[in-house]
Amino acid sequence: MDTDIPITGLDDLTTHMDALIADPSTPLEAKLFDDIELQLTDSNTPPLLTTLLPRLVQILHTTPSDPTTPASLTTKLLRPLSFSQITSLAPPESLIQALQSPFPAANLLAMTILHKAAAAPAEVAQLADMQEVVKSFVRTWLGSSQVGVGEKGGRVMGDLLDVDCELDPPARPQRNPRAGQQQQHPLLDAGMPTWHDMVLRKEKGSGALWRRVFADQEIYSLVLDLLAGRHRDTDVTSTSDAHAEDVEEERKKKARQLTLAQGRILRILPRLAALDLVKVARSEIPALQPTPGYYNATAAATTNGHSGRRTNNSTTNGRPSDNSDILMNGVEQEEEEEPTQMPLPAPPTQGQGLLHFAALRMVDRNDVLMHLSLIDFFEAFVGLMRVTPHSEYKVNVVKDLLREALADDNLLRESLESLPDRTVDEERDELRGWLREVLPVSGDIDVVMR
Repeated sequence: MDTDIPITGLDDLTTHMDALIADPSTPLEAKLFDDIELQLTDSNTPPLLTTLLPRLVQILHTTPSDPTTPASLTTKLLRPLSFSQITSLAPPESLIQALQSPFPAANLLAMTILHKAAAAPAEVAQLADMQEVVKSFVRTWLGSSQVGVGEKGGRVMGDLLDVDCELDPPARPQRNPRAGQQQQHPLLDAGMPTWHDMVLRKEKGSGALWRRVFADQEIYSLVLDLLAGRHRDTDVTSTSDAHAEDVEEERKKKARQLTLAQGRILRILPRLAALDLVKVARSEIPALQPTPGYYNATAAATTNGHSGRRTNNSTTNGRPSDNSDILMNGVEQEEEEEPTQMPLPAPPTQGQGLLHFAALRMVDRNDVLMHLSLIDFFEAFVGLMRVTPHSEYKVNVVKDLLREALADDNLLRESLESLPDRTVDEERDELRGWLREVLPVSGDIDVVMR
């Protein structure tokens, strides 16, 4: 058996790790970690946990070096263990420190451990009890400048909330057994996945993590602040006292982080809305009506709370024209082009949740790239809503969102109307029917004063 085969270099690695613990400034010898990792198997790993894991945890906390190689070895060691087993060996503080580390490798290691909780609803509930861990996870997911960390965080959060969802898992659709009737599930005939195949959970979850993220005022406020440019990581109006060049560089960094955070939430929201629409469409937290930074900055310079509309010549074949005015996260670039700006969103309504904020108020649509990200969101959202169980509530939410979003956004309308032409044959007719049901007719749109 593998457990009887000695692991070459183990004594050298433990000696080196002890030196790193005694003096964190000791140069890290990556090859020693790599050599051990290459020899690990599922059978020879468990006996090494008590020898290596405590040392690795301490090194990850104290080393000033890039911890990529120790983090990779730690990930391999933890592979056979469940989330609850890992947290019995390493306290929550270790996860928080890894999430707050400036090194992406440590962030990814912590997220890999959190992802293990998606194996069972009870493990997600255990994670939800760790408020500070969840808070650090949210901030790292939305606040990291590293694309890989953001992508990993979105997958982890989506999977955890899927398994934790309080609703019954969707039933697998059945073909109509009666001969002579039209096939009701062309996706099954084509061997394509249905909504049943897209969800992870096989049983109801407790909803504990949903409540932690969407009903815990501290964490929900953190999410909104990061997305609205009110958090210090994304607030372009808050800069340190430094030279003008440094201040401008800091502002650009925060502006980029704001767009990263907004893009990450737009990518995950269609999935979350499909899992539990009520949770993302409503908010029971009082007096938390988010106002994005660009809204305040622009509203002060507009008349009656809204600016001029983008004219029809502001885009050409879906692309911005050369003279279109762009606001980059609240920083006005060309003041003379203000008449072509997209109008400001209407003030939020009490009780509206994250879905309405992100879809209707978060994005400065004069930022062309963010406007295109918003269009991608609506395409994914409308498409996923079609395949989830039908309800009057769902239809009304989708119709209300589209009515306001399309009131002054011709590019979005064109993209949604052309969506059936860009989908697979098996879904085209059903998607057209769904769009006819939820899209407002052009001439009948109630224009929302923005």
